Amino acid sequence: MSPRKSRRDLGFTLIETMIALLVLTIGLVGTAALMSTTVSTTARSHLMSTAAMLASEKLEDLDRFDKIDTPVQPGGSIAADAAGYFDHVQISVDNGVISETTTTNGVSTAYVQQPGGVMTVVPGAGLPPPTSDTQTFDRRWVVLKDVPIVGVRTITVLVTAQNQTVNRQATFQMSMVRP
Repeated sequence: MSPRKSRRDLGFTLIETMIALLVLTIGLVGTAALMSTTVSTTARSHLMSTAAMLASEKLEDLDRFDKIDTPVQPGGSIAADAAGYFDHVQISVDNGVISETTTTNGVSTAYVQQPGGVMTVVPGAGLPPPTSDTQTFDRRWVVLKDVPIVGVRTITVLVTAQNQTVNRQATFQMSMVRP
C-alpha cells in the first residue's frame, strides 16, 4: 500500500464547493420568494374576507327596510360617492375589543364589542384615532328598480379597502334581489 492518499480521500474541490453553494443559494432565494408571496396572499385574503363581511352586513341592513323606505329607493352608484348610498367603515381590533365606526354623510356611529359580547353603540361619535391595525373601507351601493324583472329591486354593494399594503386593490362586490 502506498502512503499517498488517493485523490478521492483528499476532500471537496473548490469547484464542488462552489456548485453546492450555488444550489443552496438558489434554494434559499426560492424559499424567500415563496415566503414573500405567502405573506402578501394572506394579507389580501384577510382584506377580502373583511370586505365580504362588510358587503353582507350592508345588504342585511338594507334588507330590513320596506320597499317604500328612503334607503332602498332607486339610486346610488358603485363608481362614485352618491349621497345616501355610501359610507366609510373603520375597523380596529385591540385586546379583543372590536371597534367599527361607520360614517354616512359625515355622521359617524361607533360600534364597540367587548370580549364578553357586550355591544355599545355611540351615535354621532367621531372617528377614533387610527391604531396600527386600523383598516378603512369605503362602501358604495346602488339600488335598481324593476331589474332583472318588474317588481323587484337589485341592490349591489361594492366594498373597497383604502389603507392597504397589498399590491392589488382589495374589492368585493355582492348583490341581492328583493321585492
